[in-house]
Amino acid sequence: MRLKLKNVRKCFLNYIFLFLGLTVVAQISPDSPKKIILLIGQSNMAGRAELVDQDYQVVQKAFLLDSMNQWIPLKSPLNIHSSIRKKASMQQFNLGYSFAQQVATDCKINPIGLVVNARGGTKINQWIPGTHFYSEAIRRCKSAIRNQGKIIATFWLQGEGNLGDKDPEFRIYFEKLKSMIYSLRKDFNNEQMIFIASELNKNQPENEDFKKMLDRLKSEIPYATSVKSIGTSTFDGTHYDHKSLEVLGKRFAAKFKELYQKQ
Repeated sequence: MRLKLKNVRKCFLNYIFLFLGLTVVAQISPDSPKKIILLIGQSNMAGRAELVDQDYQVVQKAFLLDSMNQWIPLKSPLNIHSSIRKKASMQQFNLGYSFAQQVATDCKINPIGLVVNARGGTKINQWIPGTHFYSEAIRRCKSAIRNQGKIIATFWLQGEGNLGDKDPEFRIYFEKLKSMIYSLRKDFNNEQMIFIASELNKNQPENEDFKKMLDRLKSEIPYATSVKSIGTSTFDGTHYDHKSLEVLGKRFAAKFKELYQKQ
């Protein structure tokens, strides 16, 4: 009887070890992304355009870090897994989806992984090094990196919250943005991390100065640039519509490939 119980216990333990072994293999699958991109900013980066059926389709060779810090096949909504997001129903179409569609087909880059951690209604002061939002971006990215991955780029779409600043040329904003870029590169141990920011679609005089400020990225910071908003539109005066977010995602992809090839 004791011998039989001992054999049963041994078989049970073997099954446990086998299960754990398979779990570990699944977590470090060859398809797990080694090249990882962080997407941060406010509501336009979170994505507020209504989702359509095609957005729920999985993008091949692209992965998304979920709220349990595990890689899952990439499909919309992307910001639903953000650790700092607003309510789930507000997380809609994100430009990262069309970006992934463009980039994941490149065998020199794929598989890719996206860490999307945006929060609507935020100002740049909430994203500078030392803040909760910045720290959460770092924490989630380090969970994504583990022992194999590398943060190769950060995409930034924020600015509506700062258009009313009494800083006509956005000099203070730009200095804070530069500080964030260099801090991200240091925290991710990647001095050549690509940084791409997007312009806003706002019919306000101060937004023209904001665009000029972002344009300085390409000349003042290595491996950094901005994406133009020309030809885009919003559905409410602030938030990009679905078509425009698709366009912006493709523009991010084009700029990303351009900078990636220079490394």
